[in-house]
Amino acid sequence: MASTNDPYDEKEGQDGADEKSVRDKIFWAKQKALAAEMSAKTDAGLKEEQREKFASRRLALTSDTFYFSILIASALWLVSPNPFVTISYLFGALSGTAYSYGLGKFVETIGGSIDDTDMEGAGVGQARFAFLILLFVVVGKFRSQGLLEIPSIMGFFTYQLASLGQGLREIDD
Repeated sequence: MASTNDPYDEKEGQDGADEKSVRDKIFWAKQKALAAEMSAKTDAGLKEEQREKFASRRLALTSDTFYFSILIASALWLVSPNPFVTISYLFGALSGTAYSYGLGKFVETIGGSIDDTDMEGAGVGQARFAFLILLFVVVGKFRSQGLLEIPSIMGFFTYQLASLGQGLREIDD
């Protein structure tokens, strides 16, 4: 076969290469968009799944704190001759339960952004120390009526027993 030195043949070959290059760019742009969409769906699903797991653990911590509080208060009621020991402990334990709930809400907001619309209740986490301050104020106010400091403070720190129990619990995720 004889080759022709026709300039139109070279131009058609160049146009074909340019057209293929444009088609490749469009194809890869569509693939990139599809991958980004699938990644966003996966990330959102994974984020929601992790949020639900944490919410169940937060609820478990709060309920364990309440359970330990009732258990120890019952033992104090049977053992202690002074009813204000039990009342003081229960007041501190209820403050500790509220603190553990606020602590869970605070931890839940870590890693979130201001654009997350499902960060409801985040203000409770920021005000978690108010429960401890309120405990000291109320115990100081009603000390003359029989409210005791040490059982109240020990009741507050009952949430530490619950967090220890959560730490020793085996989790299968």
